[in-house]
Amino acid sequence: MMRTSFLLAALLAFPATGKIPALPVAASVDLERYMGTWHEIAYMPNFPQKGCRDTTVHYTLNDAGAFDLVNTCWKGEKYKEYAGAARRVDPASTAKFRVKFFLFFGGDYWITDLDPDYRWAVVGAPGRDQLWIISRERTLDDAVYQEILARARSIGFDTGKLTRTIVTGRSSPAPRP
Repeated sequence: MMRTSFLLAALLAFPATGKIPALPVAASVDLERYMGTWHEIAYMPNFPQKGCRDTTVHYTLNDAGAFDLVNTCWKGEKYKEYAGAARRVDPASTAKFRVKFFLFFGGDYWITDLDPDYRWAVVGAPGRDQLWIISRERTLDDAVYQEILARARSIGFDTGKLTRTIVTGRSSPAPRP
């Protein structure tokens, strides 16, 4: 019975073609405004972030018309840094990127929702298996967070999989130049 219910739910979610609908992204992202430090508010669990707290990401423009980034999180008894580089995957979009961290580790980085004043952003992947909510501040008003969740659900994300980032108030180190 459970398998039948799952199959029925899958067919209703992706009728006829069986394909996931295209993921909508922010219409336009001013990358200069987007650069700087952001605090992670929530994320879909993934192996590199296992055990992370006080997660931040710092973006800087690069010469390729995209950006470099340094993710920092308190893991165990020290801060861990993960540096990466983003490149555009669609020349017509300032919201679709592919991030590469190590030789073979990377992923899609699509800005799906963005506050007009660049106070918060939502980043996901077209397969809806990755999602991050980030903010310029360490915390986000709960009403705003709930609105973000509703919009993420409306475009196909399972927000029930999100984990709120643990914030202890520990200050992260300054980003590397």
